[in-house]
Amino acid sequence: MSRYRSLNRTRRRAFANPNFANPSSPSYAGDLALPFIAPAVKSGETLANNYVRTIDGITNKAVIQSTSVANDVIQAAGCDFADGNSVTLSESVLTLTDLKVNEELCRGTLLPSWVSQRGARATTDWGSNEIRNFVIEQVAAKTAEGVEDLIWRGGSVGGAGFLSNDGTFDAAGLAASSLASATTQAITSMTAGNVIAQLGLVYQKAASNKSAILNKPDLKFFVSNKTAALYRQALATAGGSALTTGDSVGTGYNAQVTNQAFGQLNFLGIAIAECPGMFDDAIVLAQSENLVVGSNLMTDFSSVQYIPVYQYDGSDNVRVVMQFGLGTVAGTPADAIVGKTF
Repeated sequence: MSRYRSLNRTRRRAFANPNFANPSSPSYAGDLALPFIAPAVKSGETLANNYVRTIDGITNKAVIQSTSVANDVIQAAGCDFADGNSVTLSESVLTLTDLKVNEELCRGTLLPSWVSQRGARATTDWGSNEIRNFVIEQVAAKTAEGVEDLIWRGGSVGGAGFLSNDGTFDAAGLAASSLASATTQAITSMTAGNVIAQLGLVYQKAASNKSAILNKPDLKFFVSNKTAALYRQALATAGGSALTTGDSVGTGYNAQVTNQAFGQLNFLGIAIAECPGMFDDAIVLAQSENLVVGSNLMTDFSSVQYIPVYQYDGSDNVRVVMQFGLGTVAGTPADAIVGKTF
């Protein structure tokens, strides 16, 4: 057996959950937390649809390596070995930020939803697996929305996202984000009348400065829900004036005007990823593999607790506690194009 084998294996302690005297107040960690933490972290559109690369099992930091090969890698034949020195290795460090969710929910507030979906009040057991999972699911759904925002917008809680570190898309926020050194392109605030032109400006910037990425299969435009909606409107009314002018709109894509549904949006053959966490009036053109989101899922550092405090303090509340780590990084930020209005 190779003496290096132990260096290449990822070992994780099998977390032993305590045997509670009261089984209605469980704690989950490591593998057992995964069914609850994973939906909370990964149910947002960006991660659920694999629009970016995700790496799990990180305990603190991870090194993301990238390789660049120059055009002069081919040399004339000869007897001696001559290093072409055409391959450049670079690395970025993804650092997790420790996060938590602390939520207290009133049973009286949750009960109508539970009864309408699952069963009668008389048979409600707040310590049962079914209702415990229901409560955690409600918190996980809202947590996923927050994660979606954090990975793009960042903030005082989550640190740097792809486009900001303070929740604001401006020069200072972008300069402290994971795409701080990205190639930028000036665009204007988008409407149905100019959204195609703004996407075109970002595409043109890539063609002029980063043309090598245009033939990559995982290349995507990342836009907000609003931008995607404006693009659908532009496609539906193309060939005429703005939709607000009434009957003078054009026949649009497929000559059906607005009487049609759009599937996967694309621009010149490049898929458009609709990400709710993205800022309005921002466009990112990048490879999915270049945008990395890391977490500590599947480690002992992610955990979930369901605490029926109504049993102990006379209230009518239950508490949900989640602990996990999250971080973002761009492998090669300069290979991404960011369209911005500032």
